[in-house]
Amino acid sequence: MIQNAAKYWAVLKLTWIRTLEYKANAFVGLFAIISGIAIEYLIWIQIFATQKITEIRGFTFIELMIYLYLSIIVGQLKSSWQTSQEMIDDIRNGGLNRYLVRPISYFWYNFSLFIGHNSLYYIIYGLLILIAPFIFPAYLFQNYFHIFGFLLALILSIFLSYSVYFFMVGFAFWFGEVRSLITAYNLANVILAGQMVPLSFFPAKMQYVLSFTPIPYLVDFPVSIATSRLDMSLWPMGFLKLSVWIVVIYIAGQIVYRIGIRKYGAFGA
Repeated sequence: MIQNAAKYWAVLKLTWIRTLEYKANAFVGLFAIISGIAIEYLIWIQIFATQKITEIRGFTFIELMIYLYLSIIVGQLKSSWQTSQEMIDDIRNGGLNRYLVRPISYFWYNFSLFIGHNSLYYIIYGLLILIAPFIFPAYLFQNYFHIFGFLLALILSIFLSYSVYFFMVGFAFWFGEVRSLITAYNLANVILAGQMVPLSFFPAKMQYVLSFTPIPYLVDFPVSIATSRLDMSLWPMGFLKLSVWIVVIYIAGQIVYRIGIRKYGAFGA
């Protein structure tokens, strides 16, 4: 167990070192956060002004901006585009052979890459989250339970997000090119997970349908904990459902990978 953890920790550290060579990417990500919240601000301030309202679906303007601010950051922390592309190329071009002859798990190896690639973003975005309660002390992290709950939900949701990507990448064994599938998922996730508008803004029927998917637990669940919009009495059931989805998607990904590896032809190797 310790030796296995050491292998993946070494991969993570090497990826972190490589990531540091491209520090500009972090500033691009920071610009994406700032521009995203600026666009949301301009849109929603016009809606509030033209409709002459002070509240929408239980959100005041400030509460909505804080929710969207955190949602955009949390959504960005789950990006697995680079790792997904590398896995797809491995399957299509035969690069997967390198890992089949090594005593490592392809899932956990790429999870280490996933964390390493995003590590610089975790620091930058973590600082953005850290300063938010000082700017808006009455709206975020009302007590230590909310801080702990948010961090736990965030960590679990990041793992869930990676597991979803791994599951989708597994279909490259049959279809070769699944980048369009991942692109479609990313676009849908931006809207449906709560990065652009809170899930409570969606029609009741759509909310009901989404409740049977892992999507609400990717962004909305941790953000709702941080902003105290989710009553603490509902946390246990939320964490239970999040954990169940992690197990389900993880097992599904392993099944797809194991079936796919049996028909893997190593073309391009």
